[in-house]
Amino acid sequence: MTRQETVIKITKITRIIGEMKSQLDLDDEIEFEALDPSWANIGKWTKEIYQYMEQAPSPLLADLITNNEFTTPVVNYVQNHKQDIDSTYVKVIDSYAKNMQALLSLCEEQREKSKGEYKDLTGPLANEQVTTLLQRAIRAGLLDEHYQPMPQTKPLQLKVIAYAISTICKLSSPYVHFEKQWKRENGKRFSTSRVPRYNTALYDTTKALYPEVDFTEFEPIHEAKTFYTPQSEQDIRMLYHDLVKYGYIAPSTPFETFAGIFDKTKFSKPIEWIKAQRQLSYFVYLAFYKFNKKDLWIKGECCFSIDGHSPHKACFVSGYSWIKRAGWLDRYDVKLKAICDKFNHIENTAKRETSDERLIHTSKVVFHSTSSEEDIHSMFSALLEGGYIDPSTEFTTFRGIFDETIFEHPIVWMKTQALLMYFVHLAFKPHNPYDVWVKCANCFRLRGGKTPNRQSMDCNFRFIVKKGLLATYDIRLKTIADNYLSNKNKNADITSSIKESIST
Repeated sequence: MTRQETVIKITKITRIIGEMKSQLDLDDEIEFEALDPSWANIGKWTKEIYQYMEQAPSPLLADLITNNEFTTPVVNYVQNHKQDIDSTYVKVIDSYAKNMQALLSLCEEQREKSKGEYKDLTGPLANEQVTTLLQRAIRAGLLDEHYQPMPQTKPLQLKVIAYAISTICKLSSPYVHFEKQWKRENGKRFSTSRVPRYNTALYDTTKALYPEVDFTEFEPIHEAKTFYTPQSEQDIRMLYHDLVKYGYIAPSTPFETFAGIFDKTKFSKPIEWIKAQRQLSYFVYLAFYKFNKKDLWIKGECCFSIDGHSPHKACFVSGYSWIKRAGWLDRYDVKLKAICDKFNHIENTAKRETSDERLIHTSKVVFHSTSSEEDIHSMFSALLEGGYIDPSTEFTTFRGIFDETIFEHPIVWMKTQALLMYFVHLAFKPHNPYDVWVKCANCFRLRGGKTPNRQSMDCNFRFIVKKGLLATYDIRLKTIADNYLSNKNKNADITSSIKESIST
């Protein structure tokens, strides 16, 4: 068989297998009868190609063979549907699969032999120049001796290395060959990594490995975009104090830095947001949307950071969209909405909380409660008397687990974690439906200073429910929780009655 005939057969096989894969994508099945009758020869053709490649190895032909990416799904389909497919067709595919596997192994062996000392590198990277440049990354501890990334190497560092070497060696694409060389876990592509605005230590040290490379085009231009607001400096200062007071921004944030997010000429660095990303989306929308519709999320990216990193625009959009879809724009974070309304001079029009329309409170620090001081004190006294909490606990400390502005430290629970889980669920779950275990882990400690395990509490609770013990697991604790909730409901009923009397 000649080289030309071999190329024709490789092309035919690729086309036929590709057609089968297309049928699978469209209808989840392959209609073998609809194929060109010559498809039955693919097993034989593959064997002939193997014989030719064995006699005359060719990297170009090997590339044509390995470019056929549809073999596996087609073979898997036939294996899974043997009972429904004509046995003749099954034999053809089995023959093709066996011969193709042998052919691919042969191509890989020949490729490794042709590489010689560069066998650990792929395609155009298998040469002395690339090897020499990669040695710098090996000496820096970013790659191992086989030119693969070390566990601690970050995607951004790989992107810098790939860009630098591609630039020096004038490769056609800066990342394609290196994406094949460094197969990332779960198919993650390092080429999508972004250069950070502020925490640039890793980026700078990696870039220093290739001082001959100009990284100007590699680095995006970060233009400071700040919020426009018609509010006065007094309003801005009040907003700043409220965000600090209720723990939304870092307490060490200077007012001058905060004021910079409203003035491009005074902007120095982003504000560190210390709550959740979704709450930041909620805040940016409520506080600034009216006068910053066009670039709202881009400005949010520029003006805020979380854990030292710039929040991504897509995270802003998805966070806000999630809240909007849930219908919680008026009640996702009550305190944050009140802060934004005050900043925008909006009168408080929030509806009264009812049993079927609970306000959403997203603080991950303390429990949300609408109970009076007297109700909380009664619960505190009962827990103290029953030996459930440390006898040295002061009421002011206990009160702090309901108010993050006075929260001091967690309450020491003297009983088992299972009893803590039982009590917290009964007493606090009704008004903390989405993160009760997170708050429990922050507000309580077991004896010895051990933090309650959120996953364990969740599993134990399901076990108690399954066994039908929810009403009897600890009668005294249930009574304490019931009294706390019944007092709260009684107060709410009294308030409602008074309002109704006044209105009539």
